[in-house]
Amino acid sequence: MRPWTGSWRWIMLILFAWGTLLFYIGGHLVRDNDHPDHSS
Repeated sequence: MRPWTGSWRWIMLILFAWGTLLFYIGGHLVRDNDHPDHSS
């Protein structure tokens, strides 16, 4: 196994995790801004 194969796999995993996290947080922020009255 080449060393870079594991590296790009970790990089893809980290990027995917960050993308999902940012998308999740961003979606909630936009949702809260669009519906301020529904915030408990």
